[in-house]
Amino acid sequence: MSNLSAIILAAGKGTRMNSERAKVTFSLAEKPIIQRVVNTALKANCSKIYVVVGYQKESVIGSLHEDSRLIFVEQPEQLGTGHAVMMVEPVFSEREEDVFILCGDVPLLKPETLKKLYNEHCTSSASCTILTSIMDNPGNYGRILRNASGEITGIVEFKDASEEQKAIKEWNTGIYCFKAGDMFDALKQISSTNNQNEYYLTDVVSVLAKQGKKISSVILDNPIEAAGVNSQEQLAELEDLFIAEICRYWLNNGVVIHNPRTVYIGEEVAIETDVEIGQNSIILGKSELRKGAYIGPNCYIEDTVLCDNSLLEGYNILVNAHIPEGHILEFGEKTIEDLDYE
Repeated sequence: MSNLSAIILAAGKGTRMNSERAKVTFSLAEKPIIQRVVNTALKANCSKIYVVVGYQKESVIGSLHEDSRLIFVEQPEQLGTGHAVMMVEPVFSEREEDVFILCGDVPLLKPETLKKLYNEHCTSSASCTILTSIMDNPGNYGRILRNASGEITGIVEFKDASEEQKAIKEWNTGIYCFKAGDMFDALKQISSTNNQNEYYLTDVVSVLAKQGKKISSVILDNPIEAAGVNSQEQLAELEDLFIAEICRYWLNNGVVIHNPRTVYIGEEVAIETDVEIGQNSIILGKSELRKGAYIGPNCYIEDTVLCDNSLLEGYNILVNAHIPEGHILEFGEKTIEDLDYE
C-alpha cells in the first residue's frame, strides 16, 4: 500500500449541463466522467480514493465500478471546495499521508501528470504542490500569486481578483498534492468571507505560505488535460479530442485510417500493423484487429477478433465475433454473438 491518497470533488450538480443528472455521471467515450478520474488516480498509485458526493449521490456512486479502495463522503450542502475537503477529515485515516485533490469533472488528466506532480512534491519536500498552467488569457480561472522571488504566496479566485491580478497569465488548474495534516490544519483557518460566500480550498495555499511552509508547483504542458466539463458542448469537444488522440496514435503506429475524423476507436482496442480502416467505422470494447486486416466503410465492430488478413467489404456488423485468418465477409453481412468461426 502506498502512502498516497486522493480526494475527488464530485458533489456539484453542473447547472450549465441543463439536465437533472449529476454532471460527473455523463459519459465521455463510453465511461462516466467520474470513472475516468478514479481510474487516473488508481494509475497514479493512490491506495485510497475519497469521493465527495452530494447532488444525486446514489447515481454518482452507482456510476462507479465497485472497488474496495473507494470511500464515499457526503457533502450535504455545497459550500465550496474547501468545505468539501473538510467533510473528508473525520474519515481520513493517516494525517502523515500525501493526498491529491482532483476535480470529478476533469476527465482527460493523465496519470503521468499526477506522477510528475507527486515527484516534485516529494523532491521539494513541499507542504503543497500545485498544478498550474500558463495561457495568454486564462479566462475565469484563479490566478497564481508569487512574490518578487518567484515563490507562490497564494491563489486568488477570478471573481475576487483585482484588474492587476486578472492580468496574470499563470492559472490554477484546481489539482494539488498536499501533506494531509498540513492541509486539514490550514482548512480550520479559512473563512467564507468572499464574493461567493464559500470556503475556498485555494485559501489554504496562502495560509500555508504565511506559516513559512514550502509551496511548490508544476506547470502543465497541455492545458486540455485540466479542462473541465461544464456544458454538453464542452463534453462533446473533449470527447472529440480524446478519440482524435487515439486515432492519431494508431496512424503513427502503422495503421491506415481513411477520413479519421469519421472513425471512432475505443481506448481498449488493440490494432496490429498494416490494418486498414474505412471511413465511418466504429470499433469498440476489447476488439483485436490483427495484421493485415481490412475493414471497409461503415462497419460496427464490438468485442471482436479479426485475424490476419481478414476482410470486411463494408456495412458489416460484428459483435462478440471471431473472424478467421483470410476470411471475407461480404458487403452488409452481420455476425452477432457468433463464435462458430472458432
